Amino acid sequence: MILVDKSIKERSGEIFCEGYAEKYVNAISYDLHIKGVICDDALKDSYTLHPGEFIFVQTREMIHMPKDLIGRIGEKNSRIRQGLSVAGPHYYPGHKTYIYLRIQNITCANITIRENDSIAQIIFEQLESVPEKAYDEQEDASFNDEYQYRGLANYWDEYEARTEELKKANESL
Repeated sequence: MILVDKSIKERSGEIFCEGYAEKYVNAISYDLHIKGVICDDALKDSYTLHPGEFIFVQTREMIHMPKDLIGRIGEKNSRIRQGLSVAGPHYYPGHKTYIYLRIQNITCANITIRENDSIAQIIFEQLESVPEKAYDEQEDASFNDEYQYRGLANYWDEYEARTEELKKANESL
């Protein structure tokens, strides 16, 4: 079951740690806003995406998903029509973090994104029951309590190993 506007408003104190504003609640979602664009481990106020380029943004909203909800990122029609593709993970029960999104320019023109821009939406779904082990109870929850962007976090070693395999394969060709 997807939460509707009145349920999002009623549960906002459970869901949002920072950045919530009731005016951004929609019929079945909540609009997410850019806090900053991640460049060289710092947040910039704006960024111009070139054709095909992608970048990560941090939203103003910090969430702590209740144990009985999951949050799914959805694109906004206005951003799709502008030529932006926005992707984000699912936020599982117990997940506490700022929301980080990947933004890609899929047009042949430059597109500038700025602090406070509405960039995506989050849709909340009620779970059938509470999971046995929520995200914040998992020892390997790489992206919980992510107050600053961690990039690949615990996956860096795996990424390096795969990159090394590709280098060796390329050399053998």
